[in-house]
Amino acid sequence: MILERYENLIKKLIKSYGLSFEFDEMLQVGRIALWEAYEKFNPSKGYFPSYAKKYVAGRILQAAKKHLPHESEVEMSDSILHTTHTYEELYLEEMYIEEYVKNLSRRERLFVDCVILQGETQTELAQREGVSYETVRSWKKAALTKLRIKASKLNHPIGY
Repeated sequence: MILERYENLIKKLIKSYGLSFEFDEMLQVGRIALWEAYEKFNPSKGYFPSYAKKYVAGRILQAAKKHLPHESEVEMSDSILHTTHTYEELYLEEMYIEEYVKNLSRRERLFVDCVILQGETQTELAQREGVSYETVRSWKKAALTKLRIKASKLNHPIGY
């Protein structure tokens, strides 16, 4: 279940880092990292999707670094620096996200988790959940309305 839900995230991370040269191996690394993230995650400390994304991204980049010649490491350094975070940073990011989504319904959270945080399309979400595209659009509309209200109260504009 967890793998089905996050498989697209893993594939998109691999493609976003241009790691198609070892796609199957990176996919396996991502799957293992997802399981590790699931095992290590503490629900009282935040929101799983953002934790999983950072954890998986870090593991994929670590594995990719082992396969690259030393000259290529310089090119990847910016990528690695921007995706490697301490647990404290992840915790703060999760708390920040949790503050925004705590008043959303289960379906609205599902939209935020899958479409906004994981990059899944609305069509993919609709198909996976067995609902119409229009239903997912209604989740989006309700979620974004609530998020914008919350953002205005916190003085952080949200556009999507």
